[in-house]
Amino acid sequence: MSAKKSKRRGQIQAVLLMLVVALPMVAAYTIYHTGWGMPQGTVNKGVLLQPPQLLSELTPRLSDGAEWDIKSEEKRWRYVIPGHAQCDSICMENLYLTRQVHIRLNEKARRVERIYLLLDDDLSPELAEHIAQEHPKLRVMQVANTEFNSALAATNFADNSVKAGRYFLMDQEGYLMMAYHRDDQGGELLKDIKKMLKTSYED
Repeated sequence: MSAKKSKRRGQIQAVLLMLVVALPMVAAYTIYHTGWGMPQGTVNKGVLLQPPQLLSELTPRLSDGAEWDIKSEEKRWRYVIPGHAQCDSICMENLYLTRQVHIRLNEKARRVERIYLLLDDDLSPELAEHIAQEHPKLRVMQVANTEFNSALAATNFADNSVKAGRYFLMDQEGYLMMAYHRDDQGGELLKDIKKMLKTSYED
């Protein structure tokens, strides 16, 4: 075999090797971000948010007013419960349910965080006291109501998600990627988050 043919054969093999490595990653990215090709037998209770929404683009603020920088923090999955200064009965149910799921993760609980996404200027004194007493590990962040609703308007959940009692699962990169409803059961949520933890990297 000539040197030219040998070189060409080596180049073809290199390209094929790269395709073998890259295609599964491309397929996984496509399924994750579009839902296309998702097996019908998949039994996630949450509904895939299409397209996923990057929370950092809404400029969330921490309780001290600083902008949240997810890249500076440990990678975690996060339940995001949007709500207002006053937390109604549906909101309270979602806080309680996600807390119980978090507790039931046991040693894996450190890989998950819960966020109350405040869509008003301030928490009411009653809600602040309730969070301090019943949800001490709940993190409060603030985004503008109009920005949050505008982000969801571009997805398959364009309704009033807070009024509908929806809350979301955010991936390790900061994308709201799965939506839940007030009627979803804790056992089903627990199965979903365990699947995510099992298939994701841990720092």
